[in-house]
Order: sequence, then C-alpha cells, then structure tokens
Amino acid sequence: MPLVDTIRSTLLDMIRESRAGERLPSEDALAQMLGVSRPTIRSALIALEQEGLVSRHHGRGTFVSASRPKLRASLQELTSVADIVEQNGYQAEVRNVEKSSLNLPNFVTEALGLEEGAPGYLVTRTVYADGEPAVYLVDYLAQEIAGVPVNLDLFSDRMIVALHRVGVDIAYAVTQLTLSRASDAAAQALNVSPGDAVLLLTQVAHTAFSQPVIYSIGYHREGFVSYSVMRNATPGRNFA
Repeated sequence: MPLVDTIRSTLLDMIRESRAGERLPSEDALAQMLGVSRPTIRSALIALEQEGLVSRHHGRGTFVSASRPKLRASLQELTSVADIVEQNGYQAEVRNVEKSSLNLPNFVTEALGLEEGAPGYLVTRTVYADGEPAVYLVDYLAQEIAGVPVNLDLFSDRMIVALHRVGVDIAYAVTQLTLSRASDAAAQALNVSPGDAVLLLTQVAHTAFSQPVIYSIGYHREGFVSYSVMRNATPGRNFA
C-alpha cells in the first residue's frame, strides 16, 4: 500500500475517535507523531478533505467535519441541484433567492454569443439538503431569448422550469468541473470561510437549436456532492 494511503488510514482512525469540530494536531505534529514527512501528511489530509471528512482552514488548522448528507449525481443527466438532493433521499430547500437586472459582464456575453453590455439578469440562491447549505448557485441570462421576453417574477427555485414557462426549453449543457476556492459570497452562503475548498461547476445551457442561454456557476460545499461520468472505450482501439 502506498505510504500516503497508509497515513490516510491512520488519520481516519484518529478522526473516528474525535468529535465533530475537534481540531487535529498540526501537520508538523502529525509528521513527528507518525514518523513521516510533512508533504506526506499534507497529501493524506487533502485526500480526507476531498472526501468531506475534515475541513482545512488557512492559519487555523484542520478540523473534523460533522456528518452531512452525501449527494451523488451523474454529469450525463442535466438536472437541477434541488432534484439531485431529492433523488438522494434528502429534503431539498432553495433559500435566499435574489434576482437583479444588470448589463451582463463580458465573460457572460462572450459565452452566450450576445452583444457586449447586453441587458440581462443575475439570479443567486442556495440549495439546502436536510437543512445544511450544500450548493450556492449563480445564473446569468439575457432579458430576451430568441425574441422571447424572459419574466422571472414567478421564479422560485429551478431555472430550467422557469424558462420552460416562458417558452424556452433547455436541451443540453456544456459543463466544466474543477476544484476551486470559495468566493466571499459563496463562503457566506455555504457557511464556510472565504478561500475554503469547493467543487466548482461552470456550465452553459443550450436550447435544442444550440443557442446558449444560461451561464451558470455552482459552488459545491466540499464533501457534499460527487459527480460521476461514464467513459466508453473507442471500438477497435488497441490499449496494449
């Protein structure tokens, strides 16, 4: 077994014997205690952080995470975060919905194929799972899509459903998934510290006519949501 995996297993036993919120010894102390290098300890802690078992805060230390909902989803299926929460058997709530009009920023107009400074909407909200903040969502979209005025007065939680009501149907999305750090707004929404690790999902949703209509950013609180994707081998390819 690789050394990092061995140390991870040892630290996992330590976590199981600790209380939620309890601070673990420093990296230096753990390295001395276990007789390994500090980089080995750091690699093991990063793995545990990605599993949602600990939270690491710069300048404060590493803390044992409280038990939390575990949400699993596939990137092959385009669905709302609230639906993902419910499909995993938890109660979904969408809170702190904020809608505002603005001139869309350049990175959005470029992604949506709009003129610079086009009028649009900014919609933010936080999705909760069994009372725990799980995902902070940010959507940008134009005030008019394919000649159809977009009225978000009745929007409450699911953007795809809201657009369907005004005659705009989403068919697919192009998605990027990366590890990132929580912005100030995301940190406040998710009850974490600014700069804490988050899973960042950025996507552009399209209609069946390949028209891009929504630019979305999702800050997923670490340890809550994991995504999977099926990868098919190319027929006839030689893997030898």
